[in-house]
Amino acid sequence: MVAIITLAIETEPLSMLQRRTGMPLPSRPRYWRVWRALTPALLALGLMSATAVAEQAAIDACANVFDPSEVVTGCSAVIGSDWATDEQLRLAFNNRANARASFGEIEAAIDDYGRALGYDPHYVNARYNRATLYLDIQQYDAAIADFDIVLKLKPDWTDALNNRALALLSSNQLDAAIESFTSVIALDPAYAYAYNNRGVAWRRKNEPARALEDFSRAIELRPNYVGALNSRGELLALAGRSAEAVADFCSALALAPEHPAASANLRTLLGDPSLHW
Repeated sequence: MVAIITLAIETEPLSMLQRRTGMPLPSRPRYWRVWRALTPALLALGLMSATAVAEQAAIDACANVFDPSEVVTGCSAVIGSDWATDEQLRLAFNNRANARASFGEIEAAIDDYGRALGYDPHYVNARYNRATLYLDIQQYDAAIADFDIVLKLKPDWTDALNNRALALLSSNQLDAAIESFTSVIALDPAYAYAYNNRGVAWRRKNEPARALEDFSRAIELRPNYVGALNSRGELLALAGRSAEAVADFCSALALAPEHPAASANLRTLLGDPSLHW
């Protein structure tokens, strides 16, 4: 696996708190549980109107990272309301786009990110999230353009810089990709994905020694990095270092027994001429 692509997701009700996908979800905030428990009493005492309760329910649903379907419903209610502020609408479009992306509704998600940016062209979360989707659907020029804007706003955002470099790599702009991956490493020397990705670029430039060095560094930083183990194994095999290559392929398969490339490469190295990398 070459890429590490992350989304910036709003996790609190219409707030700017960011997180990376793949991280453990936080427990529901205490205020949310208190709010739910107190709602019937507030209604009964006349301290909150049914309209206000409905508005708050839509806002809560729009920020529910636990249930993307609820996010779509809640954010759509916010978007279709006559009470939401521009700030709330901006965040609601971004949150709905995140949920739609999780369902594979990529074009709808991209449209929602664009509408969020219509409220604020400098809304870095929406800009970054749209760029990652462009990268995912192989619209590399559009991805690079969005990442360029993101990096003007947040020059030290290593995920954005790495993903921009992936777009350059995927469009075969190898020198520019290497330069960008090197910038990531300068900002964060422990960013294993950048070493791996730069290794891929070096290999495509037919510079196996540099590629081998980068794959090894990625593995040093993340010993369970299956993609880097497989990639290093391929280079070692091509260099005639069969025993070391077998060790890397076996290590990759110990971590991911169904990894197709590592399995095929090991079988090739052990004498199956019908397979190759």
